[in-house]
Amino acid sequence: MRYLPFLNGKYSVAPGLQQSDKAAIPADRQVFQVDDQYMAWLGNKRRCRQEDIYKYYHESALPRETASAINRYLANQLAAEHPSVFRFEQQAGSFSFSNLLTGESFSWGDDWIALPHDTYVNLFDALACQVQEDVLICQLHQDNDHMAAIHLCAPNHWEPGDKIGKRFSYIHHAVPGMEKLNASYFSILNAAVHKGPFTRFAWGLSTDTYLNHHPVAPPGADAIGWQGRAFGPGVNEIYVRTERQNLVGFPGREAFLFTIRTYFYPVSTLSREERAALMRAIGDMSPASLAYKGLAGSLPWLRTHLLPTTANA
Repeated sequence: MRYLPFLNGKYSVAPGLQQSDKAAIPADRQVFQVDDQYMAWLGNKRRCRQEDIYKYYHESALPRETASAINRYLANQLAAEHPSVFRFEQQAGSFSFSNLLTGESFSWGDDWIALPHDTYVNLFDALACQVQEDVLICQLHQDNDHMAAIHLCAPNHWEPGDKIGKRFSYIHHAVPGMEKLNASYFSILNAAVHKGPFTRFAWGLSTDTYLNHHPVAPPGADAIGWQGRAFGPGVNEIYVRTERQNLVGFPGREAFLFTIRTYFYPVSTLSREERAALMRAIGDMSPASLAYKGLAGSLPWLRTHLLPTTANA
């Protein structure tokens, strides 16, 4: 199973929402996927915690009712989607969750928020650290919205602390081509809350397979190499970095859960037709989009050295 959104040879920032519960492939109907990269992805989250969890996890005006509802959903959904991996049990106001792959388990009370220990910040933090996806919560209120929680251990060159508490239009204002969408975005947010669930995809290129590309490198890391977009001589492989994004609505809370799962595909493993489509999609980007994706000035090199078209592959 591979997610290659560029196969139509086009680049677009349109929502591209697909009704995920009607997908033909069972795995595509899942909100959370567990695969052979599971332990590596959880290892990345563990390293983020060791560095500073508050660099990657932020909350802002998250209603307790919303947090409780989403935590209930997470515990139940994980156990339902992957019963061989997760176990959720409840007994008279006490609840427990077990990860059968890692051996970890934790319990909580009927407020569905706090944990009786300080291993995790709260229940949302604990549940988010069981999955390969990053998890965010968008809260709507009347004609306004804000990002109420961001648990992001695989940031793709953006700072979660800059986005927390902000409106959708602000969060995406730097994305080239989003101007028209930002003018009418609230209807999309309403659809995310009251319809769906939905799946969409985003993609770009990277010269490494680091999940964590927070703009601020961890202590001791090579700040230049950390950027992961140094296209040019000396690069032996480039990767398509695809994000599978899910939107799950909570109408009773006027909120939706937003998940981001990152996948890497070495360009060398793509077929000639797939590489040709990728080259066309990159060529379809505006100069502003190329700059935003870290590809400004790299198009000739990509075409010549790493992305041969069908004609010269």
